[in-house]
Amino acid sequence: MRKKKGRFIDARKWYRYQFFGNATVTVQNENIVVDTTVANISFSGIGLYSPTSIGRGKKVRIKVSFIDRNGKLCEDITAGKVDWQTKFKNTYLLGIIFDEELNISNQSMLLEHLIWLINTYSWPEPYKDKRIAML
Repeated sequence: MRKKKGRFIDARKWYRYQFFGNATVTVQNENIVVDTTVANISFSGIGLYSPTSIGRGKKVRIKVSFIDRNGKLCEDITAGKVDWQTKFKNTYLLGIIFDEELNISNQSMLLEHLIWLINTYSWPEPYKDKRIAML
């Protein structure tokens, strides 16, 4: 989000979707591994609930675990950077921007599941610009 004359402007290109899953976050070049819960996800980032601070600006590797529509445990890995972090009571809320958008060659199970959720529940198309059809 960007701030413009006292108010925030949502500059995100992708819609965020509620997503049930866990994510193991590993901070690069440090011996820190944190088990988190997914709050939401988009094609370009993820929101997480963490029991400990990870640190804004840290480069991280994220292993997202979820149950697919057939009841199978699935995992996919991506990387990114902690864009923001704030403490809420005993939990840290994090926003991580992926190094590259989710794609079928690198996160096939996660992307297929997200597309299935979008189609099944008639959620909005992922890209906010209606001129671009993604699915």
